[in-house]
Amino acid sequence: MHLSRSFTKAVPFTNTVVATKTCRAGSFLTQTTTAIGHRLNCKTLWTAATSSHADLATAISQCLPSSSSDFACSPSTNTSDNSSSKKNGVTIVLASRSYPGSDLLALPAKIPTQISTSHHILGAVVDRVPTPSGHGVSTLTLTPASSTTDRLVDCKPFYLSGAESRRKRLKEKSVGKWARSQDIEERSLDTADAWSSFKSISIGRNQVQVPAAALPPSSTSTSSSTATDQGIMMISDLEVHQFLEALDTANPAASKVGLMASSTPFITGRPVTMFYDGQLVQDGVLGVSILTTKKDEKEATTVTYPSMSPLGPAMQITRCRGNIILELDESNATRLLLDRLQATTLTKDKEYFLATGEPSSSGSDTQVDMSKATVYKITGGDPSKGNMAVDTVHDLQVGQWVQFIHHGKAQDQGHFDKDLSFSRDATLKFTATDPNNTIEEQEESTGRSSSSSPVENRFGGSSENGFIVGQPNQGTWVCAVTDSVLKHTL
Repeated sequence: MHLSRSFTKAVPFTNTVVATKTCRAGSFLTQTTTAIGHRLNCKTLWTAATSSHADLATAISQCLPSSSSDFACSPSTNTSDNSSSKKNGVTIVLASRSYPGSDLLALPAKIPTQISTSHHILGAVVDRVPTPSGHGVSTLTLTPASSTTDRLVDCKPFYLSGAESRRKRLKEKSVGKWARSQDIEERSLDTADAWSSFKSISIGRNQVQVPAAALPPSSTSTSSSTATDQGIMMISDLEVHQFLEALDTANPAASKVGLMASSTPFITGRPVTMFYDGQLVQDGVLGVSILTTKKDEKEATTVTYPSMSPLGPAMQITRCRGNIILELDESNATRLLLDRLQATTLTKDKEYFLATGEPSSSGSDTQVDMSKATVYKITGGDPSKGNMAVDTVHDLQVGQWVQFIHHGKAQDQGHFDKDLSFSRDATLKFTATDPNNTIEEQEESTGRSSSSSPVENRFGGSSENGFIVGQPNQGTWVCAVTDSVLKHTL
């Protein structure tokens, strides 16, 4: 962070396929790829696989064996669209950018034919997948079954290109991310009446289209006797904020999770590299709407910050506008941060963050409850005026509780968790990695094996551009805080 009079935008995260099936007495039956074709009644609802094989085509074939009965047995649930009625499910593919760029561009052609003709395929190039080295391919297969007792009721894919969305590119270096230079300029903050023209950053300049698949399900599309939860899983380019605002307005009750595609201009020649049904795409938002029967868990989505430490107690915002804070506890906001730094060995050149959320008591100090906090990077500040810029597209509010935090512990870039495996809970993980600690130049000796490598029943990915998180009836936001972790239970 550079504390000056200018504000800049923050820089935005092995090896036989194992599937898990519920058996008698509530136990689990673990099967390898050789046994996939023998699953009981072909009712595998979701199957996760992650391979670290050095060859991309081999890794994909390990995760998505063409002989799998998952892609042939379940009946289609989408009969309203004749063009896609033969496709009975959705498969998400995440590939690490440590593979050669030419191989990544040819990824759609490497999907086994039986799978590509029976399932919608979507995915992206990401920074890491959940293997010890971060290198590899991670896949998630969703196949609705015909039984009304199964958890997965329906899944519908969607892709909204940048042109179709009617969105406008946000000005990246304006004070408020949605402020245009003709609306407000940084130098205007020096004038006494500047704040009267700077009212909000959270209202888009145009109405963004929301795909029909991402809207709330109609009463005729699901059984009236079955209560369902809707979750929307997305993969996006960097211009997702306006779409998320429109999605929250159109479908507030759905949970939203996703991963921002990694930047690939020097790997594939594209800003980001995504895939949808055999086509390469480099902009827009793609995803899948997932309907499941209601469950008892109250918190299906959690975000944690394992390396973060507090810097002093929590405070309340007493003056702010948009994403700019002027006063905390009626004191100069930037000066408060500098004073706390002077009481430690920390320097102002380090990255600092602002956690916002509900207060909780911890000894004699009030702390922000990090289990439900939203965290943004502090991108600049002016000690003379108190202006502190926060990297958010949501308006900050007077009375809101905030707390300074920083990376006070060692960071775990891979977040490889051997205990994270797909079971009845079907938990996936997305993480945000350090943009200066990517793996595109990883050498063969650091863990990539050219021999047959085991495949884990896990699904997840990491991106230096962060991940998407939104609880039902709450604002959806992009978390680009390095070392943050999202876990979501389907």
